[in-house]
Amino acid sequence: MPLITFKIMTAIMSVRKLFRNIADEIKYVGIEPGYHILDFGCGPGFNTIPAAKIIGSNGTIYALDLHKQAADIIKKKAEKHKLKNIETIISDCETGLDDNTIDVVYLHNTLPLIKNKENVLDEIHRILKPDGKLSYMSRSISRIKGDDSMNDKQLTQYLEAENRFKLIKNKNNHLIFVKIM
Repeated sequence: MPLITFKIMTAIMSVRKLFRNIADEIKYVGIEPGYHILDFGCGPGFNTIPAAKIIGSNGTIYALDLHKQAADIIKKKAEKHKLKNIETIISDCETGLDDNTIDVVYLHNTLPLIKNKENVLDEIHRILKPDGKLSYMSRSISRIKGDDSMNDKQLTQYLEAENRFKLIKNKNNHLIFVKIM
């Protein structure tokens, strides 16, 4: 995504943020102090910062985005909020994290923007702990801008294939999957 597109999407998301309850969205998956979280496609940190406050100093949140600008924004916000439990990763897929080390992955408003969805979903499966959770949602703006070739039903079928994940919650198209293998 070009930088100008990133900036436009960030501005749109900032306005839309006013009409969402992000605190409820990030808590919906059931995060707790000490958790290790990956915010895949973190953008300007709408999920990253509130989640970092909940998990506390014994947890870590990895904020991954393709854009260095996103990492810079996250670092500034972390400093402003005195949060030392955030690490940034600049990547389009590879996390560099060890197998089975992450409790929760947030994949919010990102998947339609990703070209190789299967590689990203496989990477998420690799890093999630057994019984780790994937929190997925995709609002209309990401579907319009991106490639909506994998809708919620297709995503569920892909993730549940070979008994790797199971859908455990669905509230207003906010899907929570648990890793079962």
